Amino acid sequence: MASPVYNVKAIPVDKIRANSYNPNSVAPVEMELLETSIWEDGYTMPVVCYYIPAEDIYEIVDGYHRYTTLKTSKRIFEREQGLLPVVVIDKDESNRMASTIRHNRARGS
Repeated sequence: MASPVYNVKAIPVDKIRANSYNPNSVAPVEMELLETSIWEDGYTMPVVCYYIPAEDIYEIVDGYHRYTTLKTSKRIFEREQGLLPVVVIDKDESNRMASTIRHNRARGS
C-alpha cells in the first residue's frame, strides 16, 4: 500500500468536519503563528481525513487546526479558494482514534 501523501486532494472546506474525539488543543498565540505560517508558506502538510460515502463528507483524523485556520482566516480562505489539501485513510473508528493520538503525540502535545 502506498502512503496516503501520494494522493493529496483539494477538498471544499464545507465537505469537511471535525471529529468528536480529538483531545488536542492549541493556545491562541500558537494559532496566530499557524495562521502566519500558512499565509507565508502555504499549506505544507495535508489534513488527514476519513471519507464517509453515505454522507459525502470527510471527517478529520489529524489537522483540525489547519482546517480551523482555513475557516477563520479570510485571507487564507480566499487565496486557497475554500479548498483544503486532504489525504484519506481507510480505517475503522477505533483505529482512526488511535491515529489521531499518534499524530498528536508525535508533535509533543
